Amino acid sequence: MASAILAVAILVAAGQQASQFTGTWTATYKGDTFARLQLRETNGVLTGRISLGNVHGDKDGVVDEVISPAVIDTPIFDVSLRDGVLRFARKDGDDTDRFELRIIGEHVELRFLITPELAADFARDGIAPPAPIRLTRT
Repeated sequence: MASAILAVAILVAAGQQASQFTGTWTATYKGDTFARLQLRETNGVLTGRISLGNVHGDKDGVVDEVISPAVIDTPIFDVSLRDGVLRFARKDGDDTDRFELRIIGEHVELRFLITPELAADFARDGIAPPAPIRLTRT
């Protein structure tokens, strides 16, 4: 009986954490939406879609220009929630992009997870890795 109560308590806590991430989140620069993340929860499981535009980053990897806005949504997969951090992936052609999402007050912070090989490519080309992006629930 005690183990059943504990299992229910863990599922409820996970569902409460998951529900904090649900909704539509966007990031804009000078009025152009360059990132949109849509998350929904069903029975404690998060699913969703992400759309990322083409942007330019400054020397610190912070977006300083939107070349083309976010218009094409792609499904996310490998969604996991652990210790308040939501991790997920999306396909980008033949590549798989991986992300982390953290709640920061009323916003979320989207962080691109860069492989060591991609980090080396950026360094070789003199490009800063992308800085975390702050998204607002819309």
